[in-house]
Amino acid sequence: MSEKNAQLYVDNDGNLQSADLPEPEDKCLTCDKKHTACVSFLSHENAMMHKDMDNERSHRQTLFVCLTVIILTLIFVISYTFRMNSFIDVIKQLTADIVEIARAKGIPAP
Repeated sequence: MSEKNAQLYVDNDGNLQSADLPEPEDKCLTCDKKHTACVSFLSHENAMMHKDMDNERSHRQTLFVCLTVIILTLIFVISYTFRMNSFIDVIKQLTADIVEIARAKGIPAP
């Protein structure tokens, strides 16, 4: 078995096996060697450029989503804190007014 014509695969038991491939009969049109992939340099560079652009776009989208989640979380936390502080101030003022009215009427207040 020639190493050039062997294809490795994993069988159902998880063992690495090799199988013979048939000899290719036709030669590549742009080169004299057999068993080589015939992809032009420009075609390869074009594919890699598109892959890089897709990766960059994906990274920008991920960054945008992360920043959006962080900003929305900050907005909700700040709004909740402000609302709760306002509510606590109102409760303190109402409690002080109730205590003042109770003392005015002679009712013992805490």
